[in-house]
Amino acid sequence: MVNFDLGQVGQVFRRKDKGPVISGDNPEEEDVDASEFEDDEIKPVQTKNRRPKEDPFTQQRLAAFNPVLTPRTVLPLYLLIAVVFVIVGGCILAQNFKVDEVKIYYQDCMNNATSSWSDMPSDQWELTFHKNKTYNVAPQWKFVDDESDDFTEQRGTCQIRFHTPSDMKKNVYLNYILDKFAANHRRYVLSFSEDQIRGEDASYETVHGATGINCKPLSKSPDGKLYYPCGLIANSMFNDTFPLQLINVDDTSKNYSLTNKGINWGSDKTRFKKTKYNYTQITPPPYWKNLYPDGYNETNIPDIQEWEEFQNWMRPGAFDKITKLIRINKNESLPAGQYQLDIGLHWPVLEFNGKKGIYLTHGSNLGGRNPFLGIVYLIGGCVCAAMALILLTFWLFGGRKIADASRLSWNMK
Repeated sequence: MVNFDLGQVGQVFRRKDKGPVISGDNPEEEDVDASEFEDDEIKPVQTKNRRPKEDPFTQQRLAAFNPVLTPRTVLPLYLLIAVVFVIVGGCILAQNFKVDEVKIYYQDCMNNATSSWSDMPSDQWELTFHKNKTYNVAPQWKFVDDESDDFTEQRGTCQIRFHTPSDMKKNVYLNYILDKFAANHRRYVLSFSEDQIRGEDASYETVHGATGINCKPLSKSPDGKLYYPCGLIANSMFNDTFPLQLINVDDTSKNYSLTNKGINWGSDKTRFKKTKYNYTQITPPPYWKNLYPDGYNETNIPDIQEWEEFQNWMRPGAFDKITKLIRINKNESLPAGQYQLDIGLHWPVLEFNGKKGIYLTHGSNLGGRNPFLGIVYLIGGCVCAAMALILLTFWLFGGRKIADASRLSWNMK
């Protein structure tokens, strides 16, 4: 067995400037300053603390409400909802049934009406008056031809007479109706220039090449001028002409005045601006030729900031049946009597089997005559009442004691 003297065992140190040295083997080795040696420095590894902050929200210690739903609490809730829904639905229907309206379709006037007054077909009109529920006097129409008009699809004037058996309280709204006109096609909805609407003198590259919203395919006329306003929506604007009064057939001194001001949202005046184009740069859209037969000049460029009928049209309908306001009277009620409305025919609909008409009503705080919302509330109330009845039946004939420990899984055999 070999004995080792630990004092004679050399230890290896790493010197800063002289490399490894063995000490202890040579007793005559010169003394070495210990400060010249150091162990390698060991830096602690820092790890990111992923612990959430110490607050009630991150530690999920927020106060919570955990109700125990029992038949005693659910039944009154169902009944309360049912009562509220039935009351609200009944009030909506009662208010809705007080709305009077006159709905007349005149798309066949040029073909079916004659030069003398005649009753309109029964499928072309609908009169509703809450004080005279059985009133069904047919409106009359007459067609006045304008042979000088070369627009053969629609021309002339359609004169319509109708009776109102009772006063129609203000505000009185005159709308036009378009049926089977699908204005919700994606390419149609995006075919306009926002820059033109805001009054900018946008270039052809801007109105034609913009991404998404642009005036394709109606941007520029064959003579190189820009269409103003450009795009499919503006080009197809409804242009049947409506008068600014309803003629009282029995006494023309009592004609009922109408206006085309205040028929649109006031906020649209901040969007629609008068154009900066010079009249030499622009031309009307193709279907506006009746309105501007000689094109634009210094005085007749349309001011779309004040043209509320145009602003209404530039908001396409979501469905293929749309109703848009065109005349209004906020100051006077419409007295009972016989009235005449003369409509200039320009906008064709028969080529796509569409329909157009007038819709005269006074509306209400809840809108026009439409029972849908009231019926929905009544159905909802009835459903809640039925659910309460079903729950009560199960509770009485098949219920069990609340918090019955014998019903726990480990107590059941």
